[in-house]
Amino acid sequence: MDKSVLFERVVRHIGEYLETDVSHLTPESRPATALAGLDSLKLFEMLLYLEDSFGVAFDDSVMEHVETLGGLVDYIDGQMAATAAKAV
Repeated sequence: MDKSVLFERVVRHIGEYLETDVSHLTPESRPATALAGLDSLKLFEMLLYLEDSFGVAFDDSVMEHVETLGGLVDYIDGQMAATAAKAV
């Protein structure tokens, strides 16, 4: 999947989950500062929502290593590719 398309899908799902406008988000946006009201519990719940939405599994420490939304998209893309490779 094209990364820009995946980014738009991820952002759309984040907006749906948080019930907020996310049109200002870019790949360089940092979730902790760009998303109002996103505390650690809400972030964890959002990751669970994204797992369900994209059929991927996040490592427990994913947000310690992923600082931007672009990095999150890269991680999801990698997880989707790994899942597809296992299916073959």
